[in-house]
Parts: sequence; C-alpha cells; structure tokens
Amino acid sequence: MNVTLKKNGIEATARTLGGELISYKKNGKEYVWTGDEKYWPGRAPALFPFVSSLVDGKTLIEGKECEIPTRHGFVRQSELSLIESSDTKVVFELRETSETLKNYPFKFSFKITHEISDSGFSTTFTVKNLDSRDMPFCVGGHPGFLLPEGIEAYKLVFEQNENCDIGHCDEKSRYCDEFVIEKRLEGKEWELKYADFDVDALFVKGVKSDKVSIVNKETNDVHLTFDYTGFKELVLWTAPGKQSPYLCLEPWNGLPPIIGESGKFEDKPYITMLKPGEEYSVGYKVEA
Repeated sequence: MNVTLKKNGIEATARTLGGELISYKKNGKEYVWTGDEKYWPGRAPALFPFVSSLVDGKTLIEGKECEIPTRHGFVRQSELSLIESSDTKVVFELRETSETLKNYPFKFSFKITHEISDSGFSTTFTVKNLDSRDMPFCVGGHPGFLLPEGIEAYKLVFEQNENCDIGHCDEKSRYCDEFVIEKRLEGKEWELKYADFDVDALFVKGVKSDKVSIVNKETNDVHLTFDYTGFKELVLWTAPGKQSPYLCLEPWNGLPPIIGESGKFEDKPYITMLKPGEEYSVGYKVEA
C-alpha cells in the first residue's frame, strides 16, 4: 500500500513494503531514485537487524547459529503496518514474526517515520526491545538519490575539512582496514567518478562531518544536503559498471563482516545493545 504526503508544492510517497519513502517531489522535481530495474530496483531500504551481510549468511546469537542470508536484514522485504498518517507524516511498524524469531530470536518493534517539510524530509528509525533480555542490533539507511545527468556531473561537499581514506569490501563483502582505494578525501570536496565504484560500495573512514551536499560541478548549485547525525559510518554506492543515474548516501551504525571477526553477533562493530523495554532512535534528514 502507498501513502501520499503533501505540503506547499511538495508531494511524497511512502509504501508499506519495506516502509520506504519511494518519492519526494518539490515543485515537480523528483529527488528520490525511481527504482529502475535496469540499474537498481531499490529506492531507500531500511537496514535492520544488520547492515551489509553476514559471513556466509550466518552468525552466532547467544551461542546458537542463526541464518539470515538476505543482505541488509529482513525489513526491506517485509510488509510493515501503517500505524499513523497525516498530510505530512507517516509511521510504519514491523514486529517480530514466527519467521524472524527463528533466526533473530528477539521480540521487537521497528518503526520508520517519514516527515516532509518546506525544506525537505526526514526518515527516523525507532527500535524498541520488547523481549526479556538484552537485544543486539545494527541499523542503517540506504536512500538513493536521482541524478539524471549522471553522478559525474556532481561532487560531494562535506561540512568540515576531512582527511579520510576511502574503504571498500572484498568480493565476499568482507571488510578490513587495508581495503582502501587510492583516491582519498582531503579537504571538503570529493569528485564523483564511476570508476571509483568498480569495487562496489565505498566507506568514508573516520569522517568528522555530519552533513554532506551533492553539488553540481558546473554551476556549483546544491542539489541536496544530507544530514546523517547520529550514525558512525557514511557509505557511498552506485551500481558498479552501469553508469547509473543515482547515488546512494547510506548512514550506518554497523559494518560488513570484518576479516578475522569472532562470528558473534554482539561483537559486530557499532552494535547497539538495548535492555528490555528500552527504545533507541536515529535518522537522517534531506534538505532539497
């Protein structure tokens, strides 16, 4: 089911499948990736209870081997319940099911809130532990942004001067500190080139900024500004080898499998541990 939000020349669409915001138009201009299957069928998936993948699709939770073979967890393929809706705000919720409990053995509430304003939109993830013991999880976003001229017409401009390596995974989606591309982020600007994504997703390692803008290289006009305050990692991605007209800015509290990791879910980097009854919220904002 789709839900439409409207405000002062702004129209957005969210859907119960995955709880995604699948469109944000301001004065008729679309900002969210359209999901063209030629390039990538996703739009803006929510990532929970882990980001990226698990080693061979498996992990250890409380000493038991659990298997979740899908990338980025199970929310993006789930049908969420609509629990609140107005002209400018929508809230979806996923609760545990008999299927999720088989391999993520916790009772939980996962809410996604989308809210539009005159200046853009926000997406917030709220996790609550409904179980009787501590609950570990990772969480992240995967929003894609439409860039009709192609990504090479743009550059990224960070709010602070940076001095960062740009990391990547190997062919098995494993990560380590040694996996970096030659091109670093030095200063505030990073030019977008398709060739940089031949290794797939890129990690801006140790980024200080909480905001980054997509800026037209020729005109210096800001296309949009992305605020990822509260997240530990910023991941950049466009499908390798496809000259795709979109860029994903992905805020993560979590990482892919680390080479040499213990295999225990609770040992994953940036894991959040909630006590019974506790609630945790994090989100991102887009100014456009």
